[in-house]
Amino acid sequence: MGNGKSRVFLVLLFLCLAGINAALVLAAEEGTFNGTWDANGHKEVLALGNQREASLFKLAGHVRLTNKIGKKSDFWAECIGLSDTEMGSEIRSVWRSLDGDEIYLVMKGARMEKGSSITGNIIGGTGQAKGITGNLRFTWSMIFNQDNETGIGGFSNDLSGTYKLP
Repeated sequence: MGNGKSRVFLVLLFLCLAGINAALVLAAEEGTFNGTWDANGHKEVLALGNQREASLFKLAGHVRLTNKIGKKSDFWAECIGLSDTEMGSEIRSVWRSLDGDEIYLVMKGARMEKGSSITGNIIGGTGQAKGITGNLRFTWSMIFNQDNETGIGGFSNDLSGTYKLP
């Protein structure tokens, strides 16, 4: 009888330890990230009188992180947005890793010009980024217009944020 109880105890102990190890493997990951973001694209401008304009824009470019989100540090970012010289910008973005995982962002900020501060939230993702949440901020170090004001590009060297993976 004692031998049977010992076996049951050992089996239960093993299952408990295996459960603890599984919980550790599946534990949430939290972190911070920093990096750069460069983007180019185009905009369509609508004049709202002499002193105000609204623009629809689409940008794409490279996000390079010095500390990774999960196991990823390089993303191709695509953004669409509406910018108003008086109301600021509303931006939606998808960051796509080299293996296809996506991170979704909602951002807002001041006018699209050098020195403009942008803040936002990470609202989800796919693949290894499924369920990701967090926030980010950056300042446009440079914004430039090309091609008779319809081309636009920019660069930020102070991209930073926090994230949490479930």
